[in-house]
Amino acid sequence: MPATLGALLANPHLGLRLLTDPGADSVALAAPIRWVATSELVDPTPYLQGGELLLTTGLRLPRGKAQVAAYVDRLLDAGVVGVGYGVGLVTATVPAALVRVAGERGLPLIEVDQPTPFIAVSKAVSDLLTAEQYAEVTRGFTGQQALTRAAVTGRAAGVVSRLAATLDGWAALLERDGQVRYASPASARPSAAAVTGELNRLRGRRHAALALVQGDSHVVVHPLTPSSGGRGFLVVGIDHAPGATDRSLINVATALLSLDLEQAKIEQTAARSAALLRLLLDGIQLTEEVLIGLGGSLLASQPLLVTAFAGEAAAIGELLRDLLTGLGDHVLAAVVDGDLIAITASRDGQDFLMRSVPDGGGVAVGTSRASRAAEVAEAIRHARQAAASARHFVPAVLDYDQIRTMSAVNLVELPALSAYTDSLLGPLDEYARASGIDLVASLGAWLEHHGQYDPAAVSLQIHRHTLRYRVQKAEALLGRDLTTADARMELWFAITARRQRLSTPANQTGR
Repeated sequence: MPATLGALLANPHLGLRLLTDPGADSVALAAPIRWVATSELVDPTPYLQGGELLLTTGLRLPRGKAQVAAYVDRLLDAGVVGVGYGVGLVTATVPAALVRVAGERGLPLIEVDQPTPFIAVSKAVSDLLTAEQYAEVTRGFTGQQALTRAAVTGRAAGVVSRLAATLDGWAALLERDGQVRYASPASARPSAAAVTGELNRLRGRRHAALALVQGDSHVVVHPLTPSSGGRGFLVVGIDHAPGATDRSLINVATALLSLDLEQAKIEQTAARSAALLRLLLDGIQLTEEVLIGLGGSLLASQPLLVTAFAGEAAAIGELLRDLLTGLGDHVLAAVVDGDLIAITASRDGQDFLMRSVPDGGGVAVGTSRASRAAEVAEAIRHARQAAASARHFVPAVLDYDQIRTMSAVNLVELPALSAYTDSLLGPLDEYARASGIDLVASLGAWLEHHGQYDPAAVSLQIHRHTLRYRVQKAEALLGRDLTTADARMELWFAITARRQRLSTPANQTGR
């Protein structure tokens, strides 16, 4: 049962009583309660976000009608769904002015009798919210499973029919030119055809969707197989604005329909792989039977080797075609958010992937591994992170496990790293050029010894008072408080970067 005022009033254990006209408030009683707030302030609105049931004992409630009206108007403007007034502490009954103004303004007003503590009302709302969230999670999970089964047994028509039934609305699959291929129920064909004029807004756009309002229906249009330019559209109509579960089910159906349309040639195989990987990245749990039914039998193998390729779109597209041609069913490969993701189940397959990388750079490669299909989503993220970092290396190939053994300095692009260090250490470099004293080296030794002057001075072969002066001078030139961890960390990173990867005139100055 949704968390609404109507559901709360129906709880026999609370003994709540609606004081305003229930007929006039029927719509308001169906509004969702997001949370319960308790306040005795004349103006509690700065502490509200909207959707609250506000509880009060009327301790500071104004007595005049004009002031009460202003109080009610503030609550309505803040999005409060109702007020619960606790009687017996400040007043024996709910003030008549509040009852009258709330009724006039359409704000539901509830009497909370003294035996009912406010905490009981809050707990009842919390229980309703928990039950509602659980129901949504269950609906989403069962709906996803039903859609994947429909994709195996009924193909595109089955997915459209199941989606319409799950959302208690209508759904249709449109061809690229807008012709209705399937519609469920059949009476939805005219509604689906009515969106044809809007399709040009989606053609050629990746990962885009369109939301419309048709009469009493909220209509969502999703392009299918966006990687190949859009070969069809899924149109869905429901009687309310889509919630998170609705959007998730529509996204799953979009991926499954994309999968059905993309078969029989390399482009179709790539889209099938993209849909499967998207399902896994979205956290959809697919059984081995469903994986095989959707053409992803490779994912039932163990272990799985995941490779990500990052580069220009043209190079990635050519590489994708080479992989699918050379490995066929022994690779699951698709472009996901601009990166080419390839999954194999053998070392020979991954060796082929490496040999396929074009000479001359331009494509960075990251690798990771997963023991089973349930770990593929995480392995893909790891491989993409490795590919992004590999751009700074020659050759541009990096395994995710190597990252944790590397210095953070090596993961930053050299031009950006150089600009950062020069900007941060610039005042010290200027001082070195003018005085011949390398404050960077002195500061680096002091930081390396955790801010201890004696051992740092020994390493520099200078007196500790001299080092103390240099550190204080550096602090003044930099305008930073060196007693803070943030300042020390930034400076240590910059000095380490200069030592390990950069070469500047400042490094050649004497102490």
